[in-house]
Amino acid sequence: MLDYLDMRTMLRVGAMTCLTLALIMTYYSLARRTYHGFQYWTAGFLCIGIGAVLVSMRNILPSFVSIVLGNVLVVMMPFLLLYGLEIFLNTKRRLTKLNTATIVVFVTSFIWWTYITPNLHARIICISIVMTFLFAQSLFISIRHIPSTLGNQEWSFVVALMISTLSSAFRATITSLSMNKVEFINNTNAFQSSALLLIILSVSSCACSILILNSYRIENDLKDAKNKIEGLVNIDALCKIYNRRFFNKTIEQEFKRHQRSTMPLSLLMLDVDCFKLYNDTYGHQAGDQCLERIASVLSNSVGRPSDITARYGGEEFVVLLPNTDSAGAQKIAQTIQREIENVAIPHKGSTVADTITLSIGIATTIPDRSASPELLIKQADHSLYKGKQNGKNQIIAYGAA
Repeated sequence: MLDYLDMRTMLRVGAMTCLTLALIMTYYSLARRTYHGFQYWTAGFLCIGIGAVLVSMRNILPSFVSIVLGNVLVVMMPFLLLYGLEIFLNTKRRLTKLNTATIVVFVTSFIWWTYITPNLHARIICISIVMTFLFAQSLFISIRHIPSTLGNQEWSFVVALMISTLSSAFRATITSLSMNKVEFINNTNAFQSSALLLIILSVSSCACSILILNSYRIENDLKDAKNKIEGLVNIDALCKIYNRRFFNKTIEQEFKRHQRSTMPLSLLMLDVDCFKLYNDTYGHQAGDQCLERIASVLSNSVGRPSDITARYGGEEFVVLLPNTDSAGAQKIAQTIQREIENVAIPHKGSTVADTITLSIGIATTIPDRSASPELLIKQADHSLYKGKQNGKNQIIAYGAA
């Protein structure tokens, strides 16, 4: 059946397909966001579409137009596909000079085998080898770099490139074995027809996969933007640690998790002693800098990723300690107090010491259905208030005598 495929018709159908895809990609570029490299892909499909039309009009148009120019435009598709892919994935373009030189040699060879020593056999092998070389590079880059850029592999694109590479190599091989008995427009070789048909189908598949690639990247960028926005919403602008909103959400989640695991959950509530006097003495700008330094000490004093440090409001901070009993919480509170003393932020207006001090209230619970996050917060706040009443710079655990 493939013996009787009309090459002109097959080329023109392939050309119309590629030109339609180029038109769709152009519209896509105007209607949606596309990334650097997409314009080269669009140009590549436009080139192969026009090139296939010119090649199909061999013996109708002059040889330079139908043979040389047409085939050069066809080869520009895998070249522009590769170049656009390198830009899209932001990879190092190490072989750009080699690939450009390959195109120059290809054009020169085609002119030679068209006018100086006419040889259809050599021209088919030449274009097939060049296309195999360029498609293989795109395949290698896709396998290696798409997962790191998009987070997962786009297998439809990889398969399309693989078929394009193998089809071009297959065409070069069967042409080499034909020993100069090769026809193109009047081809009756089923292998030649099937190889060309596979190239047309796989190239068309590449265009569809390119749209998918671009869509995946848009989705990834939207996810990144959403994560950044959520990060900004959850981070205190001054202290660069979590804010009360994030703390409230996290303590709800941890409470439910600890209800299932029946492990202890501890909360430290901390307040900077005599902070109003600090602002009155040094000014509000110095007060902001003081809170930043305290937040940094708190973050460095809790070592586990699951421990949450947040600014609760004003000069109050909280530290949420999952899977931590009261004794463990007191050790961390003592570490925080010791580190604050070591930092030794001057505070001449304090009624407690010559440097900044913290009062810390501790509450620990093994969550059950009768308990609630609000109750744990209330207990830690009660302990903090008790420490303030006892002269400040205290660590008080809820329920302690």
